[in-house]
Amino acid sequence: MADALLYLTERDVVSALNIPRAIDALADMLVAQAREQARNLPKTLATWGEGSSMHALGSVQTGQGGYAGFKTWVHTKAGGGSVFSLFDAETGTLRAIIEARALGMLRTAAISGVATRALAPADATQAALIGTGPQAVTQLAALAAVRPLRQVRVFSPTPEKRRAFVNSVAAKYDFEIVESPDLAHALAGAQIVTLITRAVEPFIDAAMLADCRHLNAVGAILPAKAEFGQDVFGLADEVVVDDLENARKGSRELRERFGSDGAPWQGVSVLGQWLADGKTRPSEARLTIFKGMGMGLSDLAMARVVHEHARAHGLGVALPPQTRENLLLAQP
Repeated sequence: MADALLYLTERDVVSALNIPRAIDALADMLVAQAREQARNLPKTLATWGEGSSMHALGSVQTGQGGYAGFKTWVHTKAGGGSVFSLFDAETGTLRAIIEARALGMLRTAAISGVATRALAPADATQAALIGTGPQAVTQLAALAAVRPLRQVRVFSPTPEKRRAFVNSVAAKYDFEIVESPDLAHALAGAQIVTLITRAVEPFIDAAMLADCRHLNAVGAILPAKAEFGQDVFGLADEVVVDDLENARKGSRELRERFGSDGAPWQGVSVLGQWLADGKTRPSEARLTIFKGMGMGLSDLAMARVVHEHARAHGLGVALPPQTRENLLLAQP
């Protein structure tokens, strides 16, 4: 099976990856990017109909044992799907086809974990999680993995959904998880705030973040959407993104603040370079903002771990290797 083309399911993904492992793998990949040992292909997307969209992300890690890969996905009102194609960067051989829903949730949470570990106050114990959709579960796990939390307040607009979310996760952690009746209650006292919503218009302003010291804004990744208002930037000492080019294309918040005309963005840092430089949170910082847009290297970091774990433990469905001879034999 070592040389086989593997088909790996969602079950294979979650058996190979937990949040701490995902965070460490992604941090290593970001440092490799900063050292020019890995690179992204910019995100491409197209939209049609009433909210339907298709997306593609690519990336490559060079050097011995390197990989290249693409995640592609489609979203419609009726549903969607995603897959990651993993290639050997030296030979170009297709190594794995990986179902990518869990992969995407883990990498989105992992980037928040990496950013929170690098940017949030080390002693932060109070957090707010805004949004209770499927990705909120892993976002909560990422916060718990990197900070000594005592309480997390949770809010989303639908009482039944947020109550169900709190009930489903409360027993998994040794800190208090509280259902907030409104946004103000959730944000009061929160030193770390994570936004993982489907908001179209900004719903957070500077006054609401009176106690916040680090903000993860990872829900709005299309140029028509935003989660926080422009006055929040007035509080920020540092603004950090996962990928500058993707932020230029897709972040409404940053485009409105720093411009959409192609001019250089002054005052915006890239997380990978921050890590490679060994930077830490400024001691007197009022607020740090992390804007995560999603990038190919995040998925590649996850896919590499999953593939190598699958090979080592005999997971996945082995398919015939993709060779020229096989393709020719398949011809009529």
